[in-house]
Amino acid sequence: MTLTESFALASFTLFSLADLRYRLVPGIELFLLGTILLTLPATPIQTGIILLACAWGLFRNISGWFALPLLFYPPAWPVLFNGYGYRKGLIGRADLLAVSGLACLFPLPAVLLSLFGLELWRRIWIRRQTGSIPAIPGLLLGLLAFLLLRLILPIS
Repeated sequence: MTLTESFALASFTLFSLADLRYRLVPGIELFLLGTILLTLPATPIQTGIILLACAWGLFRNISGWFALPLLFYPPAWPVLFNGYGYRKGLIGRADLLAVSGLACLFPLPAVLLSLFGLELWRRIWIRRQTGSIPAIPGLLLGLLAFLLLRLILPIS
């Protein structure tokens, strides 16, 4: 397991516990800062584009036209999708920052599997609980699925 995978797994485990217990995730900004520090030297273009997509989602006064060029870079699509959800008030800020950090650290299939894990978690959660859904445990579920598939199958 690489340093980035270990960092993401340890962070998401702690964030999942906090999200389930307190319904807020303290330190998610530090996670995003850590992912920037880990990935900026290796992939500065990907990290920059993901951060632009995250900034578009966070700041509602940025025009939608700003996101148009970002649509030509497929790894930014999950971040733009979650940014749109944050702008409309459907998801939380920590969820957007978590997906942005994952998009910086991992390839597109990992981020998509994390979002599928979130959907599976959502379906389980609404059968047992009511109210808002903690998203970080679902993202962790999908990340674990990706890491297990990576161990079983020789995926890069």
